[in-house]
Amino acid sequence: MKSLFGENHKYSAALSKDLFKVTEGSLSFYGGSQNMYATPRERSCGCGIAGAADIILYIEALNDERNLNSDISMFPSDNGFAYSKDKFLSLSADLRKKYIPIIPGRGVNSFILAWGLNRYFKKHKLKYRARWKWTSIKKWETLERMLKDDIPVILAIGNNFPAVWGKKELNLYVKDEKESSEEEPVFRKQQSVCGHFVVVTAIEGNCLTVSSWGRKLYINIDEYNQYVKKHSINVYSNILIIKKK
Repeated sequence: MKSLFGENHKYSAALSKDLFKVTEGSLSFYGGSQNMYATPRERSCGCGIAGAADIILYIEALNDERNLNSDISMFPSDNGFAYSKDKFLSLSADLRKKYIPIIPGRGVNSFILAWGLNRYFKKHKLKYRARWKWTSIKKWETLERMLKDDIPVILAIGNNFPAVWGKKELNLYVKDEKESSEEEPVFRKQQSVCGHFVVVTAIEGNCLTVSSWGRKLYINIDEYNQYVKKHSINVYSNILIIKKK
């Protein structure tokens, strides 16, 4: 067990509404999940597509909040939105076929991800612009600012470098509800990953709240920084910057 909150980082920001739920019958997920995709290749390499779909669905939900359509419903008590699994899958298929191709064996390239989202924004008249950040300068300050602007952030836990097929990984955590208090959340390791995109929904001190595989998980910023320094590089492990035009 461990606490991910530290005193050396003063970051504090979150989306105005929690990331939408994706519903499937009685099941509910924290954002979309690549595990919902039909083929093994999409499930193993589709985290970038799932992240892009999450960004678009959240932005469109905010834009449509006052005139809700049949695809979306409000959950005031949960401070968020909900979409059906079919809506998430339909958008994901559209992104994969028209905007963000999956490279066989490699998944989604970060720069193609930004390029594809910009094409989608332009086509659908969404006034946003995306670009991939490739240096460490003000990475977390930029992420904090995006969340304050109500834009979810795609974060890459990049491949190893120079041993690109290496197996060094970053820990992802879940909150231990039994051990946690309001003043001191306690976390336990859920799994570890590399070569993976997650969607950041909040930053608090040393702790990032993220969506991955439809689950709410947590990342320690200091562990992430050490992972990039020892096992990856900033071009691989960084954030997708999105700004309103």
